[in-house]
Amino acid sequence: MKDQEKNPTPGAVYPGYTLVKREESPIFHGTATTLTHDVSGATVLLIENQDENKAFGIGFGTFPCDDTGVFHILEHSVLAGSEKYPVTSPFLQLVKSSMASFLNAMTFPDKTVYPFATPNEADFRNLMDVYLNAVFCPLAMKERSVFDQEAWHREEDGHFSGVVYNEMQGALATPEAQLDAALNAALFPDNGYGFVSGGDPACIPDLTYEQFLAAHRKFYAPSNALIFLDGAVDLDTVLRVLDEEYLSSFARSERTVFPPLQAPVDGGVQRIEYEVASEAEEPGRTRLGYGFVLGSYADRETLVAAGVLAQVLAGDNESPLCRAVLSRQLARDLMLRVYDSVAQPWLQMEITDLNAENAAAAEQAVFDELRRLAGQGIDRTK
Repeated sequence: MKDQEKNPTPGAVYPGYTLVKREESPIFHGTATTLTHDVSGATVLLIENQDENKAFGIGFGTFPCDDTGVFHILEHSVLAGSEKYPVTSPFLQLVKSSMASFLNAMTFPDKTVYPFATPNEADFRNLMDVYLNAVFCPLAMKERSVFDQEAWHREEDGHFSGVVYNEMQGALATPEAQLDAALNAALFPDNGYGFVSGGDPACIPDLTYEQFLAAHRKFYAPSNALIFLDGAVDLDTVLRVLDEEYLSSFARSERTVFPPLQAPVDGGVQRIEYEVASEAEEPGRTRLGYGFVLGSYADRETLVAAGVLAQVLAGDNESPLCRAVLSRQLARDLMLRVYDSVAQPWLQMEITDLNAENAAAAEQAVFDELRRLAGQGIDRTK
């Protein structure tokens, strides 16, 4: 990218905002402009091009400090009605009536995002208003019943229930999910990536309504937000609405700081052995998982190379690592997967559905094959 303005003039182009940077963005076929909202401190990214599919999103840095899943619960709760749209589930109503080509909300291990896209200008403004009112003015901040419904509550017979509680019971019931959680905890013991960002059902009932409210106040502040706009959007109107109807209602606050990156643990590699206890699996089966920290999200070349290498090494049953264990019947599958949507990406290798007594032999076969490939290279003709 090539800078168009080396010394942006505050407030000269976009009233109510300070221009931070403006540069050509060939990858987005237009111009990328970064602004800071003068009153609230919100960051706004404009991707100016002629794409008729107009996109909007607002995201917040959300960094868990425990396994209660507070940010997953917040995502559900803010979409359960707002001050301006006090219906039970405005999100579902939008799905039925909107012209949106994309409409979603997602909780990651280090951020929560609310994006949508639509080709219609009126639909765009309506959706933007619904999303902004949801994240900044949710009914959940005033109505305890929303928290009880989405997070957890006790039923009359004493057992716990709740939308997120029940969802995570199912999500963490599989051996794959439990192995992923164990690897995360082993690779990242000192920062938020080691926690179950969606919430561990054993810990979700530890979350109080007061803690829930405090998390919203701290992390859903405009100072902690990134708002992005992409496509053939009426920027003057949209920026004015953002400024006058939402952002200027909030005083600038301290931006939450991303936790320090995890220092390598045992060389950045972790091994987890998980004994399968599911009724669907044969008794005596086990899984082996390895996690390798790949560095930084900013190193895109390394991450793309890692994804390609994972496909070459374990993309199908005839790939080298799969063949090393399958041909000797040491396991039924081997998988390599790159997690690159976080600041510290990592590579997972999972050897699945093997007899416990074959674990050592399967490991030996895989690492012998890796050493052979490192020395001789990969024959791409096979």
